[in-house]
Amino acid sequence: MGGYGSGRHARGAGRSDQFHRRDLTDFPREWFQHRRTGTLTWSRGDHKTGSIGYRLSPNRLELHYTVTREGERQDITECFVMTPTEQPLGGQRWWIECRGCGRRCRVLFGGTYFRCRQCCRLTYESQYERIYAPGVTRAMRVRRKLKGEMGLAYPFPDRPKGMHWKTYNRLRKADWAAQMRIDALLMHDVRRLGRK
Repeated sequence: MGGYGSGRHARGAGRSDQFHRRDLTDFPREWFQHRRTGTLTWSRGDHKTGSIGYRLSPNRLELHYTVTREGERQDITECFVMTPTEQPLGGQRWWIECRGCGRRCRVLFGGTYFRCRQCCRLTYESQYERIYAPGVTRAMRVRRKLKGEMGLAYPFPDRPKGMHWKTYNRLRKADWAAQMRIDALLMHDVRRLGRK
């Protein structure tokens, strides 16, 4: 299955959080060397929203999935070339070549076909935040990743096993800063309403 935007040709830009996405970091590098195959799924809550099969080789990523177009199911197989760039301190960083525009990217977004963010004309979720309260979307994403309650009114989730305290404290500090921005914004709105 492709993403929520399968077959959609809207004029305006969609939001990247509304599409199925596949990040290159979802596949450990050794999987490519071992030519691993498998299936990946997406879900929202307990509801499965899509799935794709994959086949890996040292410099290829192959995706196969099914989409529904005009009421008919269509099987799609796409093969993406991967290229490395050398890193300043040694090692390599791998990229996917988008089949739509040829640019290198790390994340593919699924519509009828999987393409880079620019080809799909997507904006980031954070671009819809009010300018006076940046960082709220990222704070929610962190809470979701830590399996905590969604909403800044709830306590920050406990540190998961294996996470360094330095990382945890940095995330908690960013969460607190987002809460302070929201509080300040609400107080500003209350004062403004009081003056009317």
